[in-house]
Amino acid sequence: MANITAPFSGTIFHSHKNHNPKCDIIEGIIDDDCFITYGIYVNGPKKGQEFCEYYRGENYRMPSKLRSYSRRWKPTDIP
Repeated sequence: MANITAPFSGTIFHSHKNHNPKCDIIEGIIDDDCFITYGIYVNGPKKGQEFCEYYRGENYRMPSKLRSYSRRWKPTDIP
């Protein structure tokens, strides 16, 4: 498996203690319109499960001229 480097302009950690009480999430900011997240459930019935999400566009990063788009992957399906 090849190593891939993503050029993030910043990262944000969202703890289950002050964001979503079920999971910890790290957010990689790609640019003003796009970001990708990686999360792990730390509470609830999905505890221990991981996920990855990609967000782009007006609903997620305002203001944006891009159409809203998101995609979610299970760990086995992350491209």
